[in-house]
Amino acid sequence: MIKHLSYLLTLSLVILHFKTNAQTQIEIINADEISYNKKVSEDRQLLRGNVRTKHENRFLNCDSAYYYSKENRIEAFNNIYIWQGDTLSLKGDYLIYHGNHQLAEIENNVRFRHNEMKLETQNLNFNFNTNEGYFDTKGIITNKQKSLSSSKGVYYSETEKFDFYGDVLVEDEKEKLRADTLFYWLETEYATFLSNGIIENDDFEIKAQKGWIDQLEGNAFLSSHVEITQMKDSYKMYADTCYLSDQMKRSISYGNTLLYLPFNSDSLYLTADTLRSNQNTNLIKAHHTVSFKTESLTGQCDSLSYHTENSLIYLNTEPVLWLEEFQLTADTITLLLVENKLEKAYLNNTAFIASKLDSVSVNQISGINMQANFKNNELNTINVWGNGESIYYIEEEEETAENIALNKIICSNMDIIIEDNNLKNIKFLEKPTATLYPISDVSLDLRFLKHYKSLNKELILKELESKTQVHKEF
Repeated sequence: MIKHLSYLLTLSLVILHFKTNAQTQIEIINADEISYNKKVSEDRQLLRGNVRTKHENRFLNCDSAYYYSKENRIEAFNNIYIWQGDTLSLKGDYLIYHGNHQLAEIENNVRFRHNEMKLETQNLNFNFNTNEGYFDTKGIITNKQKSLSSSKGVYYSETEKFDFYGDVLVEDEKEKLRADTLFYWLETEYATFLSNGIIENDDFEIKAQKGWIDQLEGNAFLSSHVEITQMKDSYKMYADTCYLSDQMKRSISYGNTLLYLPFNSDSLYLTADTLRSNQNTNLIKAHHTVSFKTESLTGQCDSLSYHTENSLIYLNTEPVLWLEEFQLTADTITLLLVENKLEKAYLNNTAFIASKLDSVSVNQISGINMQANFKNNELNTINVWGNGESIYYIEEEEETAENIALNKIICSNMDIIIEDNNLKNIKFLEKPTATLYPISDVSLDLRFLKHYKSLNKELILKELESKTQVHKEF
């Protein structure tokens, strides 16, 4: 009885062994001609004409093949077609298929399809165990409305994800995405990239070293040397970090921010803690510690808004402008650009203009509101409305001129004429009250009007220069 059970157990193991081998052994389904030459190889069979084989749940068609039964391997030639169900297929001119490893090495005119994705390359290794494909010659992929390409890549069919390496390009009719290294999920159209990422569309070109982009939702997060060029107005924005949303129409940027706005004969450089851009409303906003400069002016405020459509720049919360030796302050300041040239500056509430002569002498004009007018980006005239006051020093006419008197004038409205960036004349539009003080009689109280502020222009220029240096490597 024991011998009988032992025999049955041995027989069962043998049957199981052959059954397992049958499941993993390549099966020859058809060939018009099968030949065998022992002198050439004891294990190689030559299959010719309408060759079809099966292994696991996949089929192979080709014109001819060598079949190595002991190695469980096929070397196939011409019109190669491998398919697995209706979701995956491989085509090419030359193939080595390793049955024990379920690995297909296919070369020359390779066409690989998985669901809606199609890949063309010159060689591809596909592992049916791990469902991963590897190519190290240029691959061109089409999926739905997108085209993708790279020098090398890996495809994970279970997650429908590509890892791309070298000269990566993802494009459709609206957008191009380039990088040195990029990981891309086909179904969600989500990508992460490393090194030299570039996003291009009709609105802008974006460069960054790292980031991710959700192309379906139109969101992106970029970091490390971010540079955005807006095509319509040709402005450039630099930052350490940038988040884009609303189909890439809105952005918020942090860290070493620098905005460059090219004007006709000048350019504006601006930095702030945070920069926001909304192309839907043609609005750029800068928040906290805002500093900016052009060739003709320098400025600072806590927040700024620039409406690119109507060319208005709003300076809010303790704004200050420097125009050569003139310092302009108010509760808020609005700049009007005409054809990208500074046309007017509106100083609203507590308007003040100061022009420093030396360490103790400052010409000053104050009023409720003022309008500074420019010609070719140079200050031309200033209009003062409401509670106008002025202090200016009278100098000797000699070359070594010294202040000899201080003239204080109170007049509700006045016009100031500027020539060669110097105060040339003041027109008093209503009857003024004027007092002339000899310089020897001028006390400290008389030297300054209410709301006078002494601010440091050089600190602003230093801050802008430091940000400019940071981004010179971009």
